[in-house]
Amino acid sequence: MEDSKNSESGLQGVVPSLSLSDEAFSLFADLIYETSGIKLNVMKKGLLTSRLLKRLRKLDCKDFYDYYQMVKDNRDELIEMLNCISTHTTKFFRENYHFEYLKTRVIPEFIKDRPAGTIRIWSAGCSTGEEPYSIAIAVNEALRTIHAESKGIIDIKILATDISTNVLETAEAGIYEYEQLPDEMPPDMAGRYFLRGVKEYEGKIRVKNFIRDMIRFRRLNLKDGIYPFQRKFDIIFCRNVMIYFDEDMKRHVLSMFYRHLSDNGYLFLGHSETMLGSNGFKPVFITTYKKQ
Repeated sequence: MEDSKNSESGLQGVVPSLSLSDEAFSLFADLIYETSGIKLNVMKKGLLTSRLLKRLRKLDCKDFYDYYQMVKDNRDELIEMLNCISTHTTKFFRENYHFEYLKTRVIPEFIKDRPAGTIRIWSAGCSTGEEPYSIAIAVNEALRTIHAESKGIIDIKILATDISTNVLETAEAGIYEYEQLPDEMPPDMAGRYFLRGVKEYEGKIRVKNFIRDMIRFRRLNLKDGIYPFQRKFDIIFCRNVMIYFDEDMKRHVLSMFYRHLSDNGYLFLGHSETMLGSNGFKPVFITTYKKQ
C-alpha cells in the first residue's frame, strides 16, 4: 500500500522530479527561522528545493519528510542544512566607501583617543572571508600612515563569524580567484597583501599570513539569545545580512550589537539596510552608525 504521507504530498522518492510540497516547505521554513532567524517566503520554495535535494540524494532519504526528521534529530545535519540554504554573495571591498571611511576616519579617530592599545572589530556574517580580509587591509593601510607619525603600538583583533561552517573553511584558507580583486586596486597594494598562485594555483591569490593572523574565524548564530563575548567591540560590520531577517529578528540582532559595542563604537550595515528607529545609534555616514 502506498504510504499516506507520500500520497498526500506527491513525493515518490529521490528522483529528478522530486518536489517539495507546500506542507513540507512550511515545516522547513519554520525550522530554519527558529534556528537561524532567516525568513523564507514562498517565493524561495524553488531555491530551497534545489539546495536540499543534494543532501537528500547524498543521504539516500526517500523524501523531504524523511530528511526533515533527520535534521530535527541530528544537530550536525541541521548545520549542514543551514550551510545549504545560506546565501553567500560577496567580494573584496564590496561597498568600498565603508572601507575608505574606516581607513580615513574611524581608525585615525580611535588611535588619536588611544595611541597605544587594542582595537576590536567584528565581521558578523563574514561569508567566505572577503569582508574581514578587506577590513584588515583597510586597517593596515591606515596604520602605514599613522605609524609614521606615532610611536604607539596598536593591536588590531578581528573576529569573523558566520552561521555556515562551509564558508568559514573557505575563509580560513584565504585562497580566491584573482578576478575577485577590484580592478581599481593598485598593483603595489595587491602585492602588499596577496600572493600570486603558480602551477596548479595559476589564476588564484592567497591572503598573506600577516593579514590572516589578524583574524579569528568562528561559527556563530545571530539568532542565539547570548553571544559568547567577554569584551566589547569597537567596530561591528554586519552588511547585507539582516535583509534575510524579519522585524523581530532585526530588533534582536541590533539590540545585541548595541550590547556588545563599546561606547562611541561604530556599526556598519549594508547599502539596502536601515536602522529600526534610533536604538541608541546615530547615523554618521552612509549606512554607518555610532553608539550614543
